Amino acid sequence: MSSQGKSISFIGAIVGVASIASNLAVAQSQTPPPAAIADNDSIYIDGKTFSITPGRAKGDTSTQIQALGARDLGPGAIVFRSGEKLYIVAAPVLVPSPQNQAGPNISGENIRPNRVTVEYGVPKSPELQELYGMLREHRVLEDMQGILSPFRLPEELTIKTTECGMVNSWYSRENSKPTVTLCYELLRHILQSLPKNTGPGGITPRDAAVGQFFWLTTHEVGHAMFDLFKVPIFGHAEDAADNFAGYIMLQFGKERARRLIAGGAWAWRMYVADYRTKPIVQTQLAGFASNHGQPEERFYNLMCLAYGADPVTFADLTQDGYLPPNRSPTCRFEYDTLAYAFHREISPHIDQQMARQVLDTAWFSNVPATFTAPSPPR
Repeated sequence: MSSQGKSISFIGAIVGVASIASNLAVAQSQTPPPAAIADNDSIYIDGKTFSITPGRAKGDTSTQIQALGARDLGPGAIVFRSGEKLYIVAAPVLVPSPQNQAGPNISGENIRPNRVTVEYGVPKSPELQELYGMLREHRVLEDMQGILSPFRLPEELTIKTTECGMVNSWYSRENSKPTVTLCYELLRHILQSLPKNTGPGGITPRDAAVGQFFWLTTHEVGHAMFDLFKVPIFGHAEDAADNFAGYIMLQFGKERARRLIAGGAWAWRMYVADYRTKPIVQTQLAGFASNHGQPEERFYNLMCLAYGADPVTFADLTQDGYLPPNRSPTCRFEYDTLAYAFHREISPHIDQQMARQVLDTAWFSNVPATFTAPSPPR
């Protein structure tokens, strides 16, 4: 989604697939296309001349849509022209739509961007003080603060690191204040489990560090957004937070999204690393009672979202067996369903201009390429 590079001109919004069929009456006049598409109307964009022609269906539109195999574009779409080619993007997160306009009420003086604050708690344990200094030096919380700055929040959200006495992270209201807590013990565990060198799929130690940190932080931020925006959730709240994190990752363009997804998934490598030689998984029955999904489930859900969002960039997920053939056919639908929900419930709360700047910024530039693992607990 970078605004740099080639000059890309915006062509239009929704492409009526049925408009290219021979049984449609296509208007031949040179009148400009309407500001909105009326019922039974269509728009045809010529892929060679790039002209836009409005038209109107002959007969029942729903029958023609079914016959042509047209698919629902969900909340909307954008068509871009780059050189001599047209590209379509379904359900973009950063583009307002009628679904946005009819979404949650976001008026109010206290609802504004730049309402995320960060805190580095000073740990008491000597072995965590090194990590505390490292995080402050690399300004990782400040980067997350910048990434989340476009969200127009009704209350101030605090993201803090602290010593917990356990490996964990969570969202809660501390003294009624929305707070995401990241335990130093969890961050230390992440750094101690990084690959020593570039791993499978080109995952570097830096990718694994940034991806896992981004993933766990945006997962907890997802819980915060559901609370702050009063988002209704059908099903498992932890799955919804996983989806929130995955969706945010996938908005950063092909290369960066791939690094974030691959890095975030590194946390589950021990559960799926031997899938070819050990395809049978044994676990305690009580493990299925966890409020989080099983690690294997969370891994496959993230892989499916990535493949559904961009089956070309993430083609190796199916080619190398990371995404089973009985799951991959539904991944596009799963991603589109998530994109629609995000677009309707979350996007109205995002400052669109700031969001574009966020996606064009190189974050975590202070994070080094290699790490010295923090001291283990004594």
